[in-house]
This record gives sequence, C-alpha cells and structure tokens, in this order.
Amino acid sequence: MHRQSFKDLRQGYLNLAFSPVDIARSALAHAAQVNEKLNAFSWLDEAGALEAAHASAQRWRSGETLGPLDGMPITVKDSAAVKGWPLRRGSLTTPETPAPHDTPFVARLRAAGAVLLGKTRAPEFNWKGVTDSPGFGITRNPLDPTLTPGGSSGGCAAAVAAGVVRVSIGSDAAGSVRIPAAFTGVLGLKPTRGRIPLVPFPTQFSGLAHLGPLAASADDLADVLDVIAGAAAGDWTSSLGNARPLALRGCEPEKLRVGVVAPDSLGDMDPVVRRGLDDMVARLAEGGIACTTVELDVPGASAAAAKLYRLGCARTIAGLGEDARQQLDPGLTGYVAAAEALDLDAYLQVLAVRDRFAAQLYALYESVDTVLLPTLPILPFEAGRNVPAGWEGDDWLVWNPYTPAFNLVPDPVLNYSVWPANTVLPTGVQFVAPPLEEGRLLALAAWLEARR
Repeated sequence: MHRQSFKDLRQGYLNLAFSPVDIARSALAHAAQVNEKLNAFSWLDEAGALEAAHASAQRWRSGETLGPLDGMPITVKDSAAVKGWPLRRGSLTTPETPAPHDTPFVARLRAAGAVLLGKTRAPEFNWKGVTDSPGFGITRNPLDPTLTPGGSSGGCAAAVAAGVVRVSIGSDAAGSVRIPAAFTGVLGLKPTRGRIPLVPFPTQFSGLAHLGPLAASADDLADVLDVIAGAAAGDWTSSLGNARPLALRGCEPEKLRVGVVAPDSLGDMDPVVRRGLDDMVARLAEGGIACTTVELDVPGASAAAAKLYRLGCARTIAGLGEDARQQLDPGLTGYVAAAEALDLDAYLQVLAVRDRFAAQLYALYESVDTVLLPTLPILPFEAGRNVPAGWEGDDWLVWNPYTPAFNLVPDPVLNYSVWPANTVLPTGVQFVAPPLEEGRLLALAAWLEARR
C-alpha cells in the first residue's frame, strides 16, 4: 500500500480510499521486516510516526492539508538532527542523548505534514562509500543482500530501493548520495550547494558537503525538494537556496544539449558500466536529444577533492580522546592518518585544481546544457568490505574516481540508474547542470522515466 507514488497517495487520501494512518502502519511494518534482513534503519519512531499520521488524516478529512507532502512517509539519514531522536552519526563515540532541535530541512518536512518514520544507517561520521560500522553492523543491498548498497547514505538507498519510502534525505561530500543511488537503482540528487541548508554548517569539509534526496521517481523527489529548499540562518551558502524555482515542468528535455565526457579519459571501467553509458546516449539520441563528446578532467579533480575530503574526516574526529578513538572504525583512523601530510601549500594546490576544473566545466556550459558521465566505474561488491575483493589497500576512494570532482563545485548532479540488457545489477550515470538548474535534471529524469 505505501509503495505508491506521492501523487497516488494524495489521490487515495482525497478519495478516502485509505488514510495516512493506514500508509504509516504499512510502511512501519515493512521497515521492521527490511531492517531484519538489511539493517537499513538506525531508529524507527512508531509512536511519533502514527501521531503525525493521525494529525494528517484529520487534515485530509477536513480539507485543510498542508501541501503535497502531507501524510507522506519519509526517512532521514542518521547524521541529521531530529528533535527527540538520538544523533549517533553511526558511532559508538557519540551519546544516545536525544537531539534538542530539528535541523532546518527536518523542521520543514514536519511543517509540511510529512510522516517521519525514522533514521537510516550510515557509516561512522559518514566517512566512506559503503555502509557499516563497528557498533551498528553492516547495511545490505535490497537487490542482493550479499552486496553493499554503497554509502555513506546507504541506509537511505536501501529504504528507497526496498520500497519502504519513496524519498529519504541523505548527504553527499564525495558522492555519498550518488554512490548508493547507483548501487541500488534509484535516483540520487546532489543539489546546488546551499539549496538545502546545512545547519550546523560543516566548515571542516571546505564546501564539499551537500544534503540531498534519494528517491523512487523524479516527481516525488521534486515534491520533497520544493519543501526543504531555501535559505536558513546558520548556512551562509543557503542564501541562494530559493533564488530560482525548480521548474520541473517548465523545461523541455528534447531541447537539451548533452555533453558526454569522453569515456577514454575516465580510465578503466566495468564493461557493464560502459554499456550503461552507451545505452543512455542511445536512449537520448532516440528521443531527439543532441549528444556530443566533451573533454573534462574528472579523475584529476576527484583526486584533489579526495584530499579535502580526507582532511575533513580528520578534523571531524580531531577532538576525540584516546579512549573514544579506540572505539572508532579502524578504517577511519587509518584513512585520516594520511591527512597529516596535507600542509597549507598542498591545500592551496587543491584549491587551484578546483578553480581550473570549475573553469573547464563552466566553459562547457557555453555549448551544452548538461554533462553526462558514469557515476561509478564498478558494480556493487561484497557487503562489509571497504574495497572490492582483490583490490589493494583499504581506501574506498580508489574505486570512486568520478563523483568527488563535482563536490568541488556548487553544481547539481543527478544519478540516474540504468539496467543494460541481460544484466542483473544496475549501473548509474550522472547528469551535471549549472547551479540552481535542478529542475533541468529532474525534468530530464521524468522524461526518461516516461520512456523506460
């Protein structure tokens, strides 16, 4: 019952075919089943969800609804502050004390009548592209529980891909929304920096961090983004967050010009990933969308972003005492050790790479409306590992050379998942657009969904 689109749920509420209480109970029951198999949730608030659902049901009966999200089940990542819920951030080093306040996007969801079911799993302090932690176990992929759903918003992706919710809100500082979206076959958006306010603002990540939704459809994602976007005190980058409407239905995808990053410039990739990219280019061309090959140094920019990301992770745990550090994921402590080599000169060199990459990307926007490339060069691998079997080392960024580059710039990026013919698992492609052009990406996704 709860797996219907938001549009269909609204129609059912309006016709009194079912109520938000029916949907919340159905989703909560499903969440409990999914959690036993996938470990997707860190917190389920049955009492709070049902209370919100009853209030929504009353509004629907009286014709006084709060908007398109009234009565819609939604989950949020473990790293988000939700009043009354623990803020563990996937770590044993954090207290179980309930958060005293909602972060702005959560407050906006509540005000819109959304039914918050609970929190989804993430690795410790969101540090890696898979989802597991010493204190809270391994999160698994709904498509195949032996595989990882990716991360760090892996719990969000599992909740959406398993059908518990249509939308879950994650975060992305090096691909943490787009990676799990690609590994589980759902949409994942890194919006324009500041479109969804980050409070408290994460200064340690040098502007890499974004909040972003994972969703089952472009329409559902747009409904949520419309509600949670906009400026908020505490995040100076959010001043432009509501400067331009999403215009999901104002864009004509057939008129878009797509620049496809030359595959040979991206290094090795799984043949299925290459087929997925080729299939997408063919699908766009069949719909009359012009595609041209463009040059963009994505691996070089990602390598630079990885240095900033490593430094941000190191600063996140810098204040922990020795006893607390003993409880951390060993992979995290090893990962941040290399940050000691990043001095001021190295930091300034990274910023120079960022500036060159941004200039190169923005020059492309003179001739194309969106840039297309794979999300990842690999397919999902064994759950509980930081890197695929047979790969050297423990640095997860070695298998993720395409997503961090676009955290250097404010531009929105959407993962759209593709299943090439005769394959079991999906692969993802990224569409990149100029700042504040999320509507362009979502309109294209809706256009693709209608033709899938």
